[in-house]
Amino acid sequence: MTTEDADVTRWGGRRPPATPPAHRGAASRPYNDILHRVLKPPVRLVLNRIVMHLTLEGLEHVPPTGPLIFAGNHSSLLDGPLVVIESPRTVRCLVKSEMYDGILGRLLRITGQIPVDRGRPDRAALHTALDELSRGGTIGVFPEGTRGTGEVQTVQHGIAYLAVHGQCPVLPVACIDTGRALPKGARWPRRSVHARVVFGRPFEVQIPANPRSRRALAVVAEDIRVRIADHLAEARLPAGS
Repeated sequence: MTTEDADVTRWGGRRPPATPPAHRGAASRPYNDILHRVLKPPVRLVLNRIVMHLTLEGLEHVPPTGPLIFAGNHSSLLDGPLVVIESPRTVRCLVKSEMYDGILGRLLRITGQIPVDRGRPDRAALHTALDELSRGGTIGVFPEGTRGTGEVQTVQHGIAYLAVHGQCPVLPVACIDTGRALPKGARWPRRSVHARVVFGRPFEVQIPANPRSRRALAVVAEDIRVRIADHLAEARLPAGS
C-alpha cells in the first residue's frame, strides 16, 4: 500500500465516492424549485408571525445563484426546517434517515431533502449532494452530526468533503435560541422565546493538493468549524458592539 493509499479518506473503511462530472453551467433548476417558490412565502409568514417569535438576519449575504453549502450549528429540530424555509434559495438539507417515516418522511421527500444514514458511509447521499452542487444548487448541512449544545465544538469531515469536491463556498448559519424555543421532548415551539437565524458571509475553503487525504480534509473541516463558531459568536453580540 502506498503512502497516498494509506492516507485516502475512508468512510467506515471504504473509499469515498468519486466526484460526479461537473455541469455548473446547466440551466436546470434545483430540485422542486417551483414547489419551494410557491409554498415557502405563506409558510414563512405563518411560522414567523404566528407559530414562533423569530428574527431573520443576513439575507443580503446569500448569493442569488451558484453552488453553495449552508452550514449551521445544531441544537434543535427547528434548525433544518428554518434554514430551508427562511433561505431565499431552494435548500436541500442532509437529514438523518430515521426521520423518513410517516407523513414527515413524505414531506421531506416531496421537498427534496436528502436522507443520510449516519451509521455507515452513505455514498448515495454524498453523490446526491454533490450532484446538486454541480448543477448550481444549494445544500444544507449541520456538521456537528447531531443535536447538542449547538456550540460547534466538533464537526464531521463530510462537510469538508462536500466543500472540497463540490468546489463551492460555505455560508455559515447561526441558529440562536432554537434549542430553547423547541427543546428536546417539546411538541410545539415556545413563542415566548425569541429565536434568531443569522446568515453569515460565504467563504471559500482551501482546496488541498490531495483532496482525498484524511489529514487534509481534517484541516479543512477544522477551518470550517472555526468559521462557523466565529460567526455564531459574532451573531450573539449585542447590537452595536
